[in-house]
Amino acid sequence: MRIVALLWKLSGEAFAEIDAFAWVQRWEVRRTWHTHAYRDTRFDALAACTICSAKGRCPTGLPCRRCRGTGRVNLLEPPASRRPERPSGGRA
Repeated sequence: MRIVALLWKLSGEAFAEIDAFAWVQRWEVRRTWHTHAYRDTRFDALAACTICSAKGRCPTGLPCRRCRGTGRVNLLEPPASRRPERPSGGRA
């Protein structure tokens, strides 16, 4: 058990700076005695675009307006609104 405790301590010291950076960025840190895995939890908010079926293009061949041609949408961002140069339908 002493060897495992020593290895865990050495691992913690070796990865201390990277772990601190990950903590500040609010990343998920998975730790074993010899490895540390980092993951940005914002990836959980990505989903396939249902409008273009994750292709990034509409049937007309133009880039999808909802996902902006990427094929995925970020559920944490508000939906794309109308362009400012287009009228909203109200009286000016």
